[in-house]
Amino acid sequence: MKKFFLLLPLIMLFNHVAMAADQPAIGYVDVRKVLLESKLGKKNKAEFEKMIKEKESALGKEEEKLKAMQESFQKDQLMMTDEQKKAKQKAFQEKAEAYQKMMRDAKQEVSKKDNEYTAKALTEIRAIVADLAKEMRLSLVLEASESGLLYAEQSMDLTPKVMEKYDAKGK
Repeated sequence: MKKFFLLLPLIMLFNHVAMAADQPAIGYVDVRKVLLESKLGKKNKAEFEKMIKEKESALGKEEEKLKAMQESFQKDQLMMTDEQKKAKQKAFQEKAEAYQKMMRDAKQEVSKKDNEYTAKALTEIRAIVADLAKEMRLSLVLEASESGLLYAEQSMDLTPKVMEKYDAKGK
């Protein structure tokens, strides 16, 4: 019986060590932050914004042409015949429809480019997270903003490491 009481603290110590080894290791990543604040993310965002400005510029030029056509029509309409008015109105209508189509196409192209970038980036980021989790022997990695994570220790944040590895892939 005496031996049992002497061994009890030793058994409890081993039991505590075994329990600590079984606890899952958890980390989290703010994917949005990686997408927007990493060097590669900032580079892609700049390219995306440049494309948007180019589209807006082209659309602005077409809009100016439409306004000029409308002003010209309003100024000259008193001196035009009915046939000339109909022809000018038809030309304006065709130009307006072309402008609307151009705007829809630009929006679709911008949306498509955004979706392509996001899909590619997420695939790369997920691969980096998986490799990092294996390397660090993590049982679980959460996405900080979508998981409903309300609190976690800063030491569990893998975002800086993921950003570093993501930027390294872009070089």
